[in-house]
Amino acid sequence: MECNAVAELLKERNIKAEARGRELVLATAGRLKIEFWCPQEEFPHFGDVEELRKWLSLDSVDVLVVVSYRPYVVVDYVNAMLERAYRWYGLKFDVKLLGLSSVDIEVGLEDVLGRAFVEKPHKLGDGVETDTPCPQCGRDVLRLYRQERFFSRKYRGRAVESIYGCRACGFRARRVELLD
Repeated sequence: MECNAVAELLKERNIKAEARGRELVLATAGRLKIEFWCPQEEFPHFGDVEELRKWLSLDSVDVLVVVSYRPYVVVDYVNAMLERAYRWYGLKFDVKLLGLSSVDIEVGLEDVLGRAFVEKPHKLGDGVETDTPCPQCGRDVLRLYRQERFFSRKYRGRAVESIYGCRACGFRARRVELLD
């Protein structure tokens, strides 16, 4: 049920989304892959990291968003498994874990998408140079990687979301400008 709502909201934002079973939705923006996991059980149990890696395709996604009533309980569980895999077996997964409450999917999805886009902006595209110098290092100018107009359910009006990044130092920023 939550995955269907997520897929519909992603389509409204012009983000390609494909369902992968009842519990998974894979969204792509440029080369950035965001997987939404809507576990059917309140607290999923995985026997080991290999099972978790295969089920969630952790090798091929950049951001994993857990959508549930209490998402951060599941996020903490998955994070603990990933830390254990690194500590015990030296397996490191380059995936950012985020949570999205199923109580307020519409509003929460805006923030989760913004955080996911800021995580690896260089995967959104080549970017366009701006005239603004990087506020962190000042050596390079900021690049605009994504700009989108949409109706914000959080702010109840039209908004423009911009994702910026600096190639020199890795600085990243998200800017939301309200039009109404």
